[in-house]
This record gives sequence, C-alpha cells and structure tokens, in this order.
Amino acid sequence: MAENIIMPQGGQDITEGRVVKWLKNEGEKVSKGEIACEVETEKATFEVEAPIDGVLLKIVVDAGKVAPIFSVIGVLGEEGEEVVLDDDTPAAPQEKKAKAAAGVDVEALKKKVAGKKSTGAGGVKVSGRAMKLAAAEGIDVSRITGSGPRGRIVEKDVRAALETRQEQPQIEAASKPAPQTPAAPSGGGAAVKGERIPMSRMRQAIARRLQQSKQNIPHFYVTVAVDMTDAIAHRTQLNQGAAREEKISMNDLVVRACAIALDAVPQINCKLEEDALVYLEEINIGVAVSLEGGLVVPVVPEVDTLSLKGIAKKIKELASLAKQGKQAGFTPGTFTISNMGMMDVDTFVAIINPPETAILAVGSVRKKIVVADDDSFRVRQMMNITLSVDHRAADGAAAAQFINAVRKCLENPASL
Repeated sequence: MAENIIMPQGGQDITEGRVVKWLKNEGEKVSKGEIACEVETEKATFEVEAPIDGVLLKIVVDAGKVAPIFSVIGVLGEEGEEVVLDDDTPAAPQEKKAKAAAGVDVEALKKKVAGKKSTGAGGVKVSGRAMKLAAAEGIDVSRITGSGPRGRIVEKDVRAALETRQEQPQIEAASKPAPQTPAAPSGGGAAVKGERIPMSRMRQAIARRLQQSKQNIPHFYVTVAVDMTDAIAHRTQLNQGAAREEKISMNDLVVRACAIALDAVPQINCKLEEDALVYLEEINIGVAVSLEGGLVVPVVPEVDTLSLKGIAKKIKELASLAKQGKQAGFTPGTFTISNMGMMDVDTFVAIINPPETAILAVGSVRKKIVVADDDSFRVRQMMNITLSVDHRAADGAAAAQFINAVRKCLENPASL
C-alpha cells in the first residue's frame, strides 16, 4: 500500500520548506530509513527518511520547489501501484486526525470566507491553516494569490493580506496633506545614511519568533551566583585521557545539572496549551548554537537518560551538523540553555523559546573574592546564571527551586 513522504515541520513556527534535492529517482527502490531527499527550512537542512520499503512511485514536489509543512512531497509503494493524489496535496495523517478531532469543517469554512461568491469547479485551493486564519479574520481568499504548489494559498499568504489590510489606514492617512510645522533647527531632522542589507530567512525567522515571545509571554527573571571551583576541578579530572568526542565542556555540566533539576521541578518542564498546563514526560534540552548571521537550537532528546560523556558526545554531533546547516531529528525541545560564557559576559537574560516555559542564560566564569562561612576570604571561580520564566505557567517559588537545584548540582559535581 502506498505511503506518502511528508514535508517535515523541522522546528516550531515553520510553515513551509523547500526540497533541496532528491537522492532517488522515480521508479528506484528505497529501503525504510534510507534518505530519500533533503529539505530546507528557514533554519536548517533536513534529511527525510523513507517511511517504508518500496519504490519511489512519484515525486510530487521537485527539487528547488517550496511546499507547506505536512504536505505530500513524494509517494512510496509497490512497483506498478497506482498513485492517487488529491489536487490540494493532502495533509499528513497526523494532521488529518487532528483536524477531525477538533471538528474542523473545511468546506463550511470555505463558504464562510468566500461568502456569496462561488469559486466554481476549479475553485481556490487553500490549506486548512490558511482557511482557518482567513475565516477568523474575515478575509476573502478569492482575492489572494497563492504562493504554494500549483497556486495553493498557504498561511503566509493570508497573513500578508492581513498585514496589507492593517496598513491601509496608515497609507490613506499618509496621502493627506500634513499640517505645517515649524522648520527644524539647523542640522536637525536630516536622514542618516546607511547601507540597507535584506535580512536572511534565518534572521527573519529569529526576529518573528522572538518578537512573538516578548509580546505574548510575561517574562520574569531569577539570577544566582554559582561557585564553579569544584566543578572545574571535576571536569579536569574527567577529561584526563578521554577521547576528544568524550571530553566534557562547561556547558555539558550545565546541561546535565538542568536535566536533573527539570526532573525534580516539573513545573519548569511544561508548556501552556490554552487554559491548561501540560507537564511533559520527556526532558529534551535545546542548546543555542551561534552561526554566522543567526543562531539555531539543536535539541538533545531525553537528556536525562544520558551520562555526562553521552551528553558531551551528542552535543558535539548536533553542533557540528548545525554549523553545516543540517539538523538531526525533529524532537521538540522542552527547555533551552543559552551559554555566552565563552564570550566574556558576566550576566544576561535570554528570551523564552515558545512553547517552552523557561530558558537559562549562562555567563562567564570569573575569579572573585567571596566570604566563607567562617568569615574568611577566599578566591573562588564564580558564574552567574539567570532563568527566564513564563509567569503564566510558573511562579517565583518554582523558579527559585529550579535554579537553586541547578546550582546545588554544579557545586556538588560528583552528583552529575
């Protein structure tokens, strides 16, 4: 029985992807798990595996073409099997199930949006997400030019139409004669010249996502100073004679400490869904990796099941792929760590990566004079860490409990 190859989402807030290349031609045999094609989103390139053993019956989206996430880009099946495709490029099975469970009547939505105007037999092709947004905003999809496959209207087309509608009053106001104002003093009001450089797709995605986070999530912040003296000594001991891929970094220690703390304080390992909190079973930690022109956050899945050496090896692997513009797996993160310790930074605050509840910002290690319990002065290796938390999902007590659990683990490195 034929099975579809689906355009993966490849990250939160991603609406479309581009097929970079097909590694198989139509009619060629493909084994389950073998790489069938590579696709590219705003942030990374992904290898798409064949879901079954079979023959590549049909390439639906050619190399270089863009398609919405969850849409069909190819079909696998038995040799000679007939390929039946919906003109609207069917959604992935999981998306269809989700729509059915939510009771979404796409035909009713089409009628609501189009109003009295009939689209005819060859009517407007619209994705489910685009249709839902258009219906909610009262936008006539028949007036929109689609950018998806075969002119299909996708969500970004509706959002563009919505932005145009919102900007229209400003345009009309700008066309009216402006009231006369006194001339500016000499040297004032002159435009400052500069080079205009278009934002990359990665930078656009970062800008959109972080703006959404700061506008919609009420952040609050908790900072503690961690004595890393013993952790540094413990790391040095572990790295003696270790292979390169197993050498422990400071960040690996922080990741392991956060995994332990997330298990102890589940209020931080959760996400908000409308009027409910979902406490997550898996602990998947994203680690921010800086790239030229932006950053990506590869995710270490089920990090609580890994040893320190296992974490070190996995993070090196993910960071290497990220720097090549690739990403392994599609595991969603449940928590993120942003470490600027190598950049000579004392303290900073990070913006939460939705739909996660929190993110930890890690500063540089500094030698500082501290007062011991016996009132003596000592030189210790100190590091500031700051937790940003979504106040809708967790309160100060949970945040304090979590960040102090991280500190306790780092100050007692044998526990890691």
